Amino acid sequence: MTPGSGRGPLRAVGLLGNASKADLPPAIEVAAAACRAHGVQLLAATELAGVVPEGVAVLEPDALVAACDVIVALGGDGTMLRATRVLGSSGVPLLGVNLGSLGYLTDIPVPELTRAFDQLVAGDFHLEDRTQVSCRVVRGKRDVMSLSALNDLVINMGPLPRAIEMELRLDGDSLGHFLGDGVVVSTPTGSTAYNLSAGGPICGCAVPCLLIAPICPHALGMRPLVVPESTAIEIIVLKTGEGAVLTADGQETCTLADGDHLVFGVSETRVRLVKFPQSSFYRVMRHKLNWGGPRRRERKGR
Repeated sequence: MTPGSGRGPLRAVGLLGNASKADLPPAIEVAAAACRAHGVQLLAATELAGVVPEGVAVLEPDALVAACDVIVALGGDGTMLRATRVLGSSGVPLLGVNLGSLGYLTDIPVPELTRAFDQLVAGDFHLEDRTQVSCRVVRGKRDVMSLSALNDLVINMGPLPRAIEMELRLDGDSLGHFLGDGVVVSTPTGSTAYNLSAGGPICGCAVPCLLIAPICPHALGMRPLVVPESTAIEIIVLKTGEGAVLTADGQETCTLADGDHLVFGVSETRVRLVKFPQSSFYRVMRHKLNWGGPRRRERKGR
């Protein structure tokens, strides 16, 4: 693999994917052809057993991670986030291929798939370590659950359209009580997800920080915050009624209760993403968000 990656030559590539995507079978064929051309073994998760070519072994997710040098997630950002949970603390690099319509994490589109796999198996890539955000839910004096996320941890009422009363503390200092639909605590990677929709800023992925974006707060002074990743972030749930939840990347949830104390910080586990020389965060932003928009024609007479 790449110099400085801490791993030897690429021997096996594993596939995870969303079997409902129409573009999945041709994408797998591209992967298989590239691996054959470079003498790299191709493996797949059991969820893809019905769509992989004959001769590609299928394994349970944990066994797949243990057997592979790189995992490739074929789908949308949801597939990518699910893949990070499968990888856990293994440190195996992850490549995202976008078979969806948006996709910030899965930044390889289908037309660039052949080139990307050729670069992958040839070792023409580098790795980016991405921060994850973690949270301990403390009830009374007892930890009831711990969650971590690559994108974000979200407090809200789920499907119930009711507000939550909360207190936000940073490094032990209270920023006061506020009422709102919830709070998003995100990593720089997740700044383009729920944080962006909630009015938070876009943040470069290498910036060592966490982002806090209140969701529809009933107070004009409660604004999105960017804090150093060493900041002790605490949110106390003062009043929820029933139904408030903490959600990690839309994948795992914890039901909250009045008085719960949520302690946020940077997880010890990081996600290693595969990036190619042509990868550009700002190019992706320009494309996904249509920055600049189409050039307007000059008016006649000017």
